[in-house]
Amino acid sequence: MKSNMLYPRVDAKEANRIRLKFVENFDSGIEFSEAAFDTALNGPRTFPPTGGVRIGEASLRELRQVCIESLDMPPTSSNLSATAFFDMAMGRVLYQAGEKSRGEFGDPHVWDFLTLILLPDLAAKRMAMGSSSRAKAQSFQARVTGGARRHVFQRLWKRWIIFGPEIVEDGRLTEDDYGVIIEHIVTNRPRLAQKVAGAILESGYSGQVRREYSHIFMRRLQQTSGVVQLPEDDHEYLRDVVDAIHTQTVEALERNK
Repeated sequence: MKSNMLYPRVDAKEANRIRLKFVENFDSGIEFSEAAFDTALNGPRTFPPTGGVRIGEASLRELRQVCIESLDMPPTSSNLSATAFFDMAMGRVLYQAGEKSRGEFGDPHVWDFLTLILLPDLAAKRMAMGSSSRAKAQSFQARVTGGARRHVFQRLWKRWIIFGPEIVEDGRLTEDDYGVIIEHIVTNRPRLAQKVAGAILESGYSGQVRREYSHIFMRRLQQTSGVVQLPEDDHEYLRDVVDAIHTQTVEALERNK
């Protein structure tokens, strides 16, 4: 795909209507709709009035098929849970699809199209595997709202963008690890995020102690970043800062025993 490939959008009002219908029909089953796909793809405001090549219908259908096939493949590791395998497979496909259209994949309305129009059945499948609860309507809807931190697909794509294939495919970072790092480090700080991920993995902690380590670490990192600059291009300096915070965090854990 070309670097300026444009992806379709769903405007906010229409996305909200479809989202409410998605939530309403979730328990009875969500399916891909050819009619909804055709209508959304050919809408007058589907693509922005800017320069660029619009992705074609065939390419979108191919993306959908690749997503489906990736989930049908056997996991590369027997240690992966069903949810971890789903996230790994979908994240990889979305990362590859958006590699040359990163700006497009940063648009929440593009994610509304991908999730509510192109891949609604896969979104529902993933949500049914997790702890999504319709009892918490706002949180449930956030899972299919483009731009939301907990978006069912966008958060997977962000993992690959921030941490890179090597760390993500390693499979050792947990859902909690990803959440605490991404929540406190913006997308344009990938080197810092990768070094923090390394500190968590190398800490040797697991379970509740690992969660405590991560939260203490991130609080101290935020305090440090408010006092000194953390330039992305200075690898040694970032490493020294992360090492120092690691030592402080371990000491804090020891004191809290």
